[in-house]
Amino acid sequence: MLFLLLRRRLRCAYNAVRVQTRWERGRNLAFGAAGLGLLGALHLGFHRLLAYLAGVELIGPLLMWKLTAMMLLMTLAMVAISSLLTSLTTLYYSYDLKFLMKAPVAARTVFLDKSLESAFFASWMIGLILVPYVLAVMRVDRLGPAFFAAFLATLPPFLLLAASAGIGFTLVLLYLFPSSRTRDAVWVLSSLSLTVVYGLVRFAQPERLIRPDALKVVAQYLSFLQAPTAPYLPSWWMTRALRSAAGGHWAAWGKDAALLWGAAAAVYAGLVALAGATYFAGYSGAQEGALRRRAHAFRLLPERFAAGRGPGAALLWKERLTFFRDVKHWSQIVLIVGLVFVYLFSIRRLPLESPDLRSLISFLNVGAAGFVIAALGLRFTFPSISLEGRSWWVLKAAPLGVREVMRQKFVFSAAPTLAVALTLGLATNAILGADAFTARVSLVALLTLALGVCAMGIGLGALFPRFTVENIHQIESSLGGFVYMAACLFYIGATIAILSWPMQMHFQERFGKAAWDWRVAGCSGAGWLVLNAVAFVVPWTLGRRALERHEE
Repeated sequence: MLFLLLRRRLRCAYNAVRVQTRWERGRNLAFGAAGLGLLGALHLGFHRLLAYLAGVELIGPLLMWKLTAMMLLMTLAMVAISSLLTSLTTLYYSYDLKFLMKAPVAARTVFLDKSLESAFFASWMIGLILVPYVLAVMRVDRLGPAFFAAFLATLPPFLLLAASAGIGFTLVLLYLFPSSRTRDAVWVLSSLSLTVVYGLVRFAQPERLIRPDALKVVAQYLSFLQAPTAPYLPSWWMTRALRSAAGGHWAAWGKDAALLWGAAAAVYAGLVALAGATYFAGYSGAQEGALRRRAHAFRLLPERFAAGRGPGAALLWKERLTFFRDVKHWSQIVLIVGLVFVYLFSIRRLPLESPDLRSLISFLNVGAAGFVIAALGLRFTFPSISLEGRSWWVLKAAPLGVREVMRQKFVFSAAPTLAVALTLGLATNAILGADAFTARVSLVALLTLALGVCAMGIGLGALFPRFTVENIHQIESSLGGFVYMAACLFYIGATIAILSWPMQMHFQERFGKAAWDWRVAGCSGAGWLVLNAVAFVVPWTLGRRALERHEE
C-alpha cells in the first residue's frame, strides 16, 4: 500500500509537469537557471573562504575540516528544528489526511507516507546548500568525482537522521498531549528555543576560535582544532567519512557510511514502530477544536482610522484577526526581536576605530539589514496571498477588486516591516556614530528597501499563488519563493551599487578632495528612482493581472 501512495505522488508530480504551458516551461527553465546561478555564487564564496583557510601554514587543513564539521552540525540542527515544525502540519493537519484516514490503509502506512514527505520538505533546501560547499572543498583539496560520490552516498541518511529527531519528538508530544493547543505550544517553545540558542551562540563570540592569538597558548588552539565536534552526533560521523574519502581511506569511509545508513534505518524503524502505537491517538486528539467563549459584539473597527469606513477597514481587521489567531505568526515575533537584538550586538562588537570606517560600515549595513528584511518578507509578506487558502473564493465573490485586496495586504505588512527597518537603521547609525550625510542616506535607503521588499512580496505572491499547500514552508520553498528572494537580492545589490557613487564622492570630500560631481549624483538619483519604480510597479502589475485571471 505504501508503494501505491508513493506512486500517487509521482503521478501528481508528472501531471503537474505535463499540463504546463509553453510559457510556464520557459519561466521554470529561466528561474531554474537563476537558481543555478545563485548556487554558483555560493560556491564562489565558499571557495574563497576555504582557499584562504587552506593557505594558513601548518593548520590550514585542520581549519578547513573544523569548519566542515561546524557547518554539518549547523545543518543537523536546522533540519531537526525544521522537521519539528513541518511534521506538526504534515503529519496531523494535511488536507489529504481526512481521506487517507478513512481509506483501507493502516495508520502506520499513512505515517510512512507523510513522514517521508515531512523529511523531504524539511531538508531538501538545506541539503542543497551543502552541494556548492562540497564542490568548493573538492576544488581546494583537488579531489576527484569519487569524493563527490562519497558525499552523495552519505547525505540521505544524514538528513534522514536529522529529520527523524523532529518527527519523533512530534509523535511523542502529540500522543502525550493530544490537543490542537499542543501545536500552538510547540510553535511558541520552538521560537523561544531558537532565540535563546542563537543568542547564546552569538554572545559566546565564536569568531575568536579562528584566531590563535585569542587563546592563551598555541597548543590549546591546536587541541581545539583536532578535537571532534560533537562526536556522538551524525554530523561528526559524516565529517569523518568525508575526511576519510578525501584522504583515500575508503575502508574507513565505508565504516562511517555504514554507521550512518545503519543508524538511519534503525532510527526510522523505531519511528515506524512508535507510530503504530501512538500516531492515530495523536491524530485523533489533534482534530479536536478549541473551546472559545468569546462574546461577539458589533463595534467600530480601530482600522477605520487608517482605511476609513469602506471595505479597506474590514480587510485590515481581517488581516489583524487572522494574523494573531495563528500562533505560528505571532510566536515568531519573539524570534524576530531576538534576531534584531543579536544583529545589533554583532554591530556593536565590530573592531572599528576610524570614524570614516564606521560611516562606511553604516552605509554597507543597508545591504545586511536589507537581507534581514527580505528574509522576514519571505516568511510573512510573500505567503500572505497564498495563506488565504481555500477561502480565497470568499474574497473573489465579495464586491472587492483584487487591487484593493493586494493594497490592504501591503499596508498590513508594510507597517511592521518599516518598524524593523527603522529600528535597525537608527540603532546602527547611533552605535557606529556615522556622520550626518551617511546616516540620512542609509536610513532613507533602508526604509525604501523595506517598502520595495513588501511590494515585491505581495506582487510575486500574487503571481505565484499556492492556495492548496499544507504548510507555509511549502510556500517559502516553492519556485515563487526562490524568485522572490532572488529579486530581493538583486534589488538590494543594485541599490548599494547605485548609491555607492554619491557615497564615494562624499568620502573623497571628507579626505580633502573636492570630488562632488552633480551630474554623477543626478544620474545616481535618477537610477535609484527608476530601480524603485521597477521594483514597485512590475511585480505588482504582473501579480494583479495573474490573480485576476486565477480560477479555483
